[in-house]
Amino acid sequence: MKKLLLTLILSLGVLTTNAQTNLTTAVDFTVTDVHGETYNLFSILNGGQYVILDFFFTTCPPCIASVPTINQSFSDYGCNTGEVFYISIDAGDTDAQVLQYEYDYGGLLPAVSGIDGGGDAVNSLYGIGAYPTVVLIAPDYTIIEQDIYPVSNITSALPNAGLNMASCDTGSTTSINEITYTETIDNRMFDVLGREYINYQNIPFNTIYIQNKTKHVKRDEL
Repeated sequence: MKKLLLTLILSLGVLTTNAQTNLTTAVDFTVTDVHGETYNLFSILNGGQYVILDFFFTTCPPCIASVPTINQSFSDYGCNTGEVFYISIDAGDTDAQVLQYEYDYGGLLPAVSGIDGGGDAVNSLYGIGAYPTVVLIAPDYTIIEQDIYPVSNITSALPNAGLNMASCDTGSTTSINEITYTETIDNRMFDVLGREYINYQNIPFNTIYIQNKTKHVKRDEL
């Protein structure tokens, strides 16, 4: 009942309020995504990348509607290997619920659940009260976009910040290109962050993955 009430309140909020953080300087955090990868904000910024924080929750209709736009931006700017690093930060859900969200709607970004991954604490740190909220942080810790609203404005916000598009498989010291393939492992499947999928069925829809040295996209099956 508590989660249902939260969902109703937040759903009303996204329809009536222009969400944003009131911070102008980033606050550090460390989170773990639903696939077990850990991320520290300041480590990413100190490496020279800008960071997009995509705040959402799994039953938020506008968040669901924004997934294709966020996915396209993620792909256009290098799938976290270019100048921009993207993280989705959930509010109020478990890893299992966020994994289901990824599966249902094809989210490509590293996704951190609110309950299990530390997302609730980040929502609190940044004072997020309505969803989706998309925040852009510069490497000097300055928050240069407190909320990219509507989310479709991300197509202009990133170029306005001087950021350049990039290919998904370039620019990273831990890119897919560094995986050594042999005849015995040619059929293994990896996403653009190097995570292996044992079964094709486990790959979320609209995920870019590498198999047999070739980039593929698992499309939503209509």
